[in-house]
Amino acid sequence: PTMADASEELRKELQTYNAGYFDNRFWSDGMVRVTGREMNGVVESPCFEGGEYSCMSCHEMHPDDPKPEVLASWRAGQMRTDHGNTNQDCLQCHETIEQDIAAHTFHAPESVGSNCYDCHMPHTSYGLLRGVRSHQVSSPTSRESIETGRPNACNLCHLDETLEWTADHLKQWYGQEKPEFEDDDRNIAAAVNWLLKGDAGQRAVVTWNMGRPEAQAASGTDWMYPVLSLNLNDPYAAVRFITHATLRDLPGMENFEYEYVGDESVTRPRVKVAYEKWFNEIKPRDLEFEPSTLLQPNGLFQPGEVARLLNLRDDRPIILAQ
Repeated sequence: PTMADASEELRKELQTYNAGYFDNRFWSDGMVRVTGREMNGVVESPCFEGGEYSCMSCHEMHPDDPKPEVLASWRAGQMRTDHGNTNQDCLQCHETIEQDIAAHTFHAPESVGSNCYDCHMPHTSYGLLRGVRSHQVSSPTSRESIETGRPNACNLCHLDETLEWTADHLKQWYGQEKPEFEDDDRNIAAAVNWLLKGDAGQRAVVTWNMGRPEAQAASGTDWMYPVLSLNLNDPYAAVRFITHATLRDLPGMENFEYEYVGDESVTRPRVKVAYEKWFNEIKPRDLEFEPSTLLQPNGLFQPGEVARLLNLRDDRPIILAQ
């Protein structure tokens, strides 16, 4: 038997004893979806096959420079201080891209869209009540989101755009084949679909990404308030915790009180309170909202759409083995 045969036998045996073993650790294509298994992602990266890529390509155990400001920066992720947690981590090998980054990214060189990490190592893993960067270097596709449910890098930044919008750009820029889409993937922002229809892990990761300043700059935040408010009644306390933290980072919601460990009798009423606070006190009066955000132009939800999407939610119990 080959190594692949042995791996498949082991997989079947594990599934026999623990039916959720793989679903609680990996996306359906084998990419890690929980923290603590970063090395698994590294060895599955195409960069690793070249023999020159390892953890130490980007990280270092101890910086040579003991200055307090250097140590403070290093502690955030133990990134190599000679690169300064910049694109240089990747460009040390991909030197030709450095000559014209915009030609590769189709974004301004100084913008987040030209950040190697955000496109090729997005926050699609979960752990410690936050999103964590995937350590399997890959290129974003809309197909991965359709086939595995994994949020792609483009829609984790452009949270207000649809999967079809992403596919159109990736086809135009990189010649990627455009997959077939269901109506919701053509008409509703991918983040909204994940928040309302996804499993608890998807909802946690997307909600956390909505709090990233980079994503907020690309997507705007006005539409996020009402959509996030819905998740204050999520069945999972972890999702409710992340939702509250993301909401409180939005202007005008800094002092919004909420008890994320309460039962539904406590959490459900706060959905209405949060929405009404946004609608009556924060929402710009002259702003019209895009239908892809599930909102009518005036900021009211589209009739029946929230209930329809929630009825499609993936409510299978999930325990992410971080």
